[in-house]
Amino acid sequence: MRTFPIRVSLLSVLIGLSSLALSAQSWDAARQAQGWAKQDKDDSFTFYDPAAKTLYTWSRDGGVLGTVPTGQLDGAPERWVMDPRNDAWVAHGLTLTQLDRTGRSVTSFKLPAGVGDVCWDGKGFVLSFRAPEPYLEKRDFKGALLWSFGAKPSKGDGPAPQHRRPVLMDDAGHVLMVDGNSLNLSVLDGATGRKLSETNFLLAEGQPVPVLEGSLVERGPLAMWPGKGIVFAAVKASQVPAQVRDSLQGLALVRLDLAQSRLEFLATGLDESHLLVGVLDTEAVFVNPKGGLMLVKIK
Repeated sequence: MRTFPIRVSLLSVLIGLSSLALSAQSWDAARQAQGWAKQDKDDSFTFYDPAAKTLYTWSRDGGVLGTVPTGQLDGAPERWVMDPRNDAWVAHGLTLTQLDRTGRSVTSFKLPAGVGDVCWDGKGFVLSFRAPEPYLEKRDFKGALLWSFGAKPSKGDGPAPQHRRPVLMDDAGHVLMVDGNSLNLSVLDGATGRKLSETNFLLAEGQPVPVLEGSLVERGPLAMWPGKGIVFAAVKASQVPAQVRDSLQGLALVRLDLAQSRLEFLATGLDESHLLVGVLDTEAVFVNPKGGLMLVKIK
């Protein structure tokens, strides 16, 4: 697979032209996006700009769609989701805070642990906590708890590894979760939190997929290819099992075909410091550690 930095440059030009028409659009994701984000159903992303202490919601076609100042928070945002009112629900430390579009704090909740990832649907959002064992909560857009899954962490749990377990809402409304060194996905009912199944992927030749190598406490995000039934994950090439690593270097994409139960490792041409944030059309979208977006062709 080849990277296409020229596409990002063209994208920067298009967004630059849009900003001439909309004076508020001085921020450009193609050049300035940093850190974690997750693709929404309308293909928008919300990025955090630490210099401006602001969340920017951006799309490729529309540019900057909205902003939420975060200066009133105690600590930097770690994970967030935009609700139907365009308020931001922001996890920071052990607190979840709802911010309106002006940055005013509407409500706050104490959390049992730090948040490692988040996904959402039209009814609410799912928090995946950093804890020794899997623990998820789904809350509605008023903050009320709808369901929980797993063992709730407590202060007496001790210094065990605090795993980051990425989660994703698939096209059918199921919550998908990865854990540790396994490349399989836990499938939960998005309405109830009940575990429905565990995927069992095979390689193209039909043999079972070996587990990833090394420490996987810090798992990278998952991204859905909308309408395709395919999930992507990004892993370090050094963590790909030696027997299937071949010439992979830097950052590798794992292509998980849910319908066919097939898994494939793909090269990105990027170093391992890039962060997967979503899929647009036929390209995976990564955040460059130096700022901005990189696009990688997928199949």
